[in-house]
Amino acid sequence: MLGVNWIGDAVLSLPTLQAIRDQFPDVKIYVLASEQTKDVYALSPAITLVLPRSFSRKKDVSKDNALTLCLPLSFRSAFTLWKGGWPNRIGYGSEGRSFLLNRVVDYERWKSKKLHQSTYYKELAESVFGTLPDLDPALSVPTEKKDNARDFLRKHHMEDLFLVGINPGAYYGAAKMWPPEFYKDIVRRILEEMPEAGIVLFSGEKDRWVTREIASELPPDRVASTDGAVPLSESIALLSLCRYVVTNDSGMMHLGGALGLPGAALFGPTDPVATGPMGGLTRIFHFPVRCSPCFLRYCPIDHRCMRSLTPDLIWPTIREDLEKLKRIT
Repeated sequence: MLGVNWIGDAVLSLPTLQAIRDQFPDVKIYVLASEQTKDVYALSPAITLVLPRSFSRKKDVSKDNALTLCLPLSFRSAFTLWKGGWPNRIGYGSEGRSFLLNRVVDYERWKSKKLHQSTYYKELAESVFGTLPDLDPALSVPTEKKDNARDFLRKHHMEDLFLVGINPGAYYGAAKMWPPEFYKDIVRRILEEMPEAGIVLFSGEKDRWVTREIASELPPDRVASTDGAVPLSESIALLSLCRYVVTNDSGMMHLGGALGLPGAALFGPTDPVATGPMGGLTRIFHFPVRCSPCFLRYCPIDHRCMRSLTPDLIWPTIREDLEKLKRIT
């Protein structure tokens, strides 16, 4: 299988792989993955082996009698599989790439249904395997990764705190981002009302400016930041030790869902019906404005979809969630 390039999309493809594994427990599932998503696929219990996209044939991996799902929609992805000699290539018809595939699935038909993004992968697989069960994504974090995450927390003297993850960035673009001052407000409320709480700020290298801005005005003894310097696999392990997560529509939101974390997801220019988190434990906040969803990377006007979601509006629900979690600790 050729995996997808975005972290969130990779998470949303996992239920399909898990369903294939459940139906065919003896099958070997290999994923050719990009640098961005290899760590996500590596944590899936459904996958036998994750290989780089630049994979060269090895003795322990045969291309013979293989079935190859092309998950991305691009011409380049189909060309990569064709050039690599992967047999029985199955994918959606798009970008004039049908001649590179052995079986073509109607993309426009799926698109017209306006379903959740996870069904994109499921329907592609069902074109070969028949009806598959509906599952939620799942990740399995190895003990050594969790131990590394605990070391990170010990360095910040936060190993015994009630951890709340905050993911204020969005790799896709600034339009997805809740204003940094709103995040500061929510973090302050958490720290003031929960003396036992600690905050973990998550970011990649591209959006660490926002976590630095938030952290600059918060007590360092109760706030730790990955600062865009922690590898994705270790960030996932660190997230797994949190009790709750507040996040924009992002890869971290989907990772939280796959880890079974309760949380709050803030949607503005994107559509929660199409790309909302799976797992059923994340509350979605979405203020209806006429121009949303626009799917733009940068808002050309006043970012009203996100600025209408004020801290006063969402805090009562977040506080209620946190109080419930405290009671069951």
